Amino acid sequence: MIRLNEKRVVTKGNIPINDKLLNKYNSAEEMFESEKYKNKHKFFIKSDIKELNSINLSNMKIKEVKDLAYRIFVNYHTNFKFVNDNNIILVNRSGINESIQKIFHNRKQRDLLKEHLLVFSKLGKIIESATLINQIYETKNRMKYNSWNYYVEGLIIGNKEYILEFEVVSLDSGENHYRVQRLELK
Repeated sequence: MIRLNEKRVVTKGNIPINDKLLNKYNSAEEMFESEKYKNKHKFFIKSDIKELNSINLSNMKIKEVKDLAYRIFVNYHTNFKFVNDNNIILVNRSGINESIQKIFHNRKQRDLLKEHLLVFSKLGKIIESATLINQIYETKNRMKYNSWNYYVEGLIIGNKEYILEFEVVSLDSGENHYRVQRLELK
């Protein structure tokens, strides 16, 4: 539905499509390159949490990493709903699992596995403060998906600066779900 004097299209309670952000970028690499130095936020994340003490991440199987990521998220959050710009974004096990799946099978992202796991300890706060930078409509004809929303947030983990990009899918049901995250050093 289009509201008068407003440039946003509201679809079923999902994250509204902003024409200025629609198809702004063609790839994650393009998003990182363009947004790397624009992002003014610097969200601090502790570089050590109890869940990662005495764990050798290089020997873990993907199922163990998925379980660990979910346990970290649950241990540091009291709910699974987060609000960014009046839009509710849900985080659930399947979104965390999908994110770990993508991280685990990408050499560059897997090299940052510890940092990704640390992000899960503050994911809710990150979601609430991140900036929406790109949107696309669902293009693979998956019936329940409406559109994809891409957010970025600057992070400091230890003494290193990173940029985090994560995806939120808007479903035909009107729900918005966290899905996949990527990290890159600034």
